[in-house]
Amino acid sequence: MTAGQTTGHIEHESGEKCEYLALSFSPLSAPIRSRWRNNGLSADFLGDYVTTFFSANGDVTDRPAHQKEIKHAVTYIANEFLENAMKYHERDVDIPIGIRLELTGSQITISASNGVGTEQSERYKAFVGRILSHDPGDLLLRQLEESAAGTAPVESGLGLLTMITDYGARLDWQFDGHPRYPGFLVVTTSAVLFPETDTGAAE
Repeated sequence: MTAGQTTGHIEHESGEKCEYLALSFSPLSAPIRSRWRNNGLSADFLGDYVTTFFSANGDVTDRPAHQKEIKHAVTYIANEFLENAMKYHERDVDIPIGIRLELTGSQITISASNGVGTEQSERYKAFVGRILSHDPGDLLLRQLEESAAGTAPVESGLGLLTMITDYGARLDWQFDGHPRYPGFLVVTTSAVLFPETDTGAAE
């Protein structure tokens, strides 16, 4: 993969109007680690927002149980995305960390973006390739076994694999060069949910 290339399993809708909400975090205004405790707050906000939207507009069934499933899926994915974005963000450049929620009549897209250096981007591309080239269920089981044994790699991908296996999410990655910072890229990770289908059991 090269900068500007997309890989994954998302078929992007074209021309359909969408409702969206975007949040950005300045990486230089406060230590990244100090923001981790706020991930849950931001993720909960996105989960509440999406269920309010569907309830008001009637685009998706308004059954309370189904709304709870949707909220749980959005909250889980948003929290995982924010944690990963802040964990692997390049500390030396002023590239905002962002998270975006898009809603149409047929799908929900959660995306997070962060800046990375060339070396980190190559490691991440290899990691993405491993996820895409294996059966998600088999890979998740293997990672769980390695985690239990204390041998799992730092980039285990458990959160991403859970999105696929438990919530039926389709994942996509975009790597773009940054115009202000040569040698750095913006990585955007996206997950698409289809709320008219079962998104998994809510807690």
